[in-house]
Amino acid sequence: MLILFILSVLCSTGFLSEKPMQGISCRFKHQTMHLTAPMRLGHIGFIQRGGLTNKDLDTLSNWYDLQRGYVEIVRQESGPQPRFGIALGFEFDEENGAYPYTPAHAKLQFKDFSWGGVEFSQADTFNYTGVSNEVSEDLLVEVLGFRNDTIFGQFSGLLLSGAGPMAVVDSGYFRARVYRR
Repeated sequence: MLILFILSVLCSTGFLSEKPMQGISCRFKHQTMHLTAPMRLGHIGFIQRGGLTNKDLDTLSNWYDLQRGYVEIVRQESGPQPRFGIALGFEFDEENGAYPYTPAHAKLQFKDFSWGGVEFSQADTFNYTGVSNEVSEDLLVEVLGFRNDTIFGQFSGLLLSGAGPMAVVDSGYFRARVYRR
């Protein structure tokens, strides 16, 4: 009986509540996606440039540049041949301290590796990009918190493709431990 009482108290205080997953999740083109793997070397995934190792790619997938005030999180499907990937970057200042925080500048790129092309590059016109800046508000990113070098928040928006079509991304959530640069 005492054990049940302790468990009920722990659950009510949120101690055992389910923590959000690491990575990026969203709905895109009527599909729910959970992208949890950082960039990895592989046949279809990230193409190695400059002799990078998987350890180097881990850092590039989760970084926070203090001088520029910029965070970038890159995730793809896990496994040897991922099909989808997302790169999310936005301005951020940890000293801000007020959450939720909406960055003035943000960019999201959605990549379908089966289309080929340059990975997460502006030259890749078959993939989708959304931006938020002085001119466009196609993308809304909201940082909900930053604790112990882990940043988390949500996003939604309208992504445009260089090939012409537009697509909505919604119910987006991100959570990642970032490396300071």
